[in-house]
Amino acid sequence: MTATADGADDGADKDSLVAELERRNAELTAALAARDDFLALAAHELRNPMTPIVGYVQRLRRLLRSEACSLREIEQAVERLEWLIALYVKRATTLLDVSRITSGRLRLEVSRIDVGELVRNAASAFEPATQLSGSTLTLAVEQGLVVHADRLALEQILDNLLLNAIKYGAGKPIHVSALSQGETLVLQVRDNGIGLTPEDQERIFQPFERAVAYGTKAGFGIGLWVVRQLVDAMGGAIRLDSSPGAGTLFTVTIPRNVAPLAEKQGAEA
Repeated sequence: MTATADGADDGADKDSLVAELERRNAELTAALAARDDFLALAAHELRNPMTPIVGYVQRLRRLLRSEACSLREIEQAVERLEWLIALYVKRATTLLDVSRITSGRLRLEVSRIDVGELVRNAASAFEPATQLSGSTLTLAVEQGLVVHADRLALEQILDNLLLNAIKYGAGKPIHVSALSQGETLVLQVRDNGIGLTPEDQERIFQPFERAVAYGTKAGFGIGLWVVRQLVDAMGGAIRLDSSPGAGTLFTVTIPRNVAPLAEKQGAEA
């Protein structure tokens, strides 16, 4: 009887080991597939912006060779080229954020931030895109508003929300506001564009997802996922209010004094 019981135990152990190996194999296969999908998307998205950059370099060269060109024409071409390069850098930075988040290497570097300055700088950087889309951008920032947070994370959050509003704002006004509510920073970006269905609102914070109506727009489909991860890392929250044809309002709330990520992880442990 003992030998039979031992044999049964050995068989159960082997079955359990096989099941665990199959589970791990499935996880690794899925991880490799996700990596390959991401690399394919990244290669596509980083290659596409190079086309207009090269085009403007060629245009600038033609202008410089032309005796009829004006200084203003050259300035406009250089400004457009600068914006395209800045957008390319932002896309590359988004890739870096994704890499840090998915590998668990995201770290917060908390510093003193003048929110008004940060918002104005972001609006200035997106001015060419705003004009090209036909939208107007208005700002309302509480005077003297200062927070202690991760500057790069806050910039990425605002940049992604602004880019989203410009893309899907249908050339209508965009409004950005920042104010304090006690010990909380409230940052809002509102557009008056195509809006979202309830179903799409559930999807757009997932990596590589866009609303169906967004299908013709270029981009990683990870911008809002990055936003949520960065907001979560700073102990904040993001809320979305939208309906089809009525525009979209993103509301981000984070503590005015963000704890470093390592400190948070130690407290949770």
